[in-house]
Amino acid sequence: MVCKQKSRHFIHIDMKNMINKNSYYEGLLQDFFAASDGCFCLFMTFFYQYNQIFEFKSELSQLFQMLYQTELQNSEILSQLIIEMGGDAKFYSHSKSFLSCYSVDYVKGTSQIFLDDIEKLEVSIIQNKSLINKIDDPKIKEKLHTVLKNKQKCLKILRENHLKNCLIKK
Repeated sequence: MVCKQKSRHFIHIDMKNMINKNSYYEGLLQDFFAASDGCFCLFMTFFYQYNQIFEFKSELSQLFQMLYQTELQNSEILSQLIIEMGGDAKFYSHSKSFLSCYSVDYVKGTSQIFLDDIEKLEVSIIQNKSLINKIDDPKIKEKLHTVLKNKQKCLKILRENHLKNCLIKK
């Protein structure tokens, strides 16, 4: 068993579960995890939106809470995969382009938030499918399919809420 320190906590990695080191796969996963349009950036965007909405619209705050929690779960899956490959899930892309809060979209209008989030999730789903096609390892593919299903579920819910909250009320 190997222990890697992550801030004040240690992550225990069972050597039986280690994936063969593959810097190509690691780079692809790192980009999907922490690039400016990666899962962690989506988490930050949804978390910001939740913080802006939760005092005013409880139904929408529950939606954005579910969205940010799902993207946090997706980020955890990706970071664990990167670590299992012997990498370090840092907050920058494979090309060392650092993740920053500039990547978060600070739009405040409800209709525009829905449209932007739907577009971001559609792009992320396309990236997720592309990533799955580039990877041969069945264990990695399985976890990426879990992330894909999470994103597709969120997109469906976002579209339904956009219709209910923005289009029908007009």
